[in-house]
Amino acid sequence: MPRSPVIAVAPLGDVPTEAIDALLPVLREAFDRDVVLAPGLPLPPAAYDPLRRQHLSTALLDALAGAKRPGWELLLGVADVDLFVPRLNFVFGEGDPARGLAVFSLARLRPAHAGAGGDTLFRRRASTEAIHELGHAYGLGHCGDPHCVMWFSNTVAESDRKGMRFCRAHARELARAQRR
Repeated sequence: MPRSPVIAVAPLGDVPTEAIDALLPVLREAFDRDVVLAPGLPLPPAAYDPLRRQHLSTALLDALAGAKRPGWELLLGVADVDLFVPRLNFVFGEGDPARGLAVFSLARLRPAHAGAGGDTLFRRRASTEAIHELGHAYGLGHCGDPHCVMWFSNTVAESDRKGMRFCRAHARELARAQRR
């Protein structure tokens, strides 16, 4: 009997356990894959840019590359630090389809005001960005539909609007990518 494809999720640095635990069932449903918790990794010191006070997301992907195991289709890193790529002031995350890797951060996803519904909103945002970055790891590009999870979000408000679902076109593209 063939084994089911696996998506592994690894904390990078100090990440709240409950945030990771909440992601696993959401990712199982979104991608119809087994999802496992991978061993945590330290944040690579070289990823930190002291002038920006941010971590280079590509350097986190490089750290994940060394931890990816042969049985894993994709590896998602979850950080809780502010991320950037050159030419942008920040990113929620980054995906690398060539290596089957993705990373995203919780740092900008917390609601400004804690209170009723704050934990639910935080978990929804984390799920949305995790699905988005794993979509990139499968080779999906950004979408022109502002309600598709693959829409490029400049703000958490845009992330909130897009939600966790793929548009029809990206759902078909994902299904093709998962068959490869």
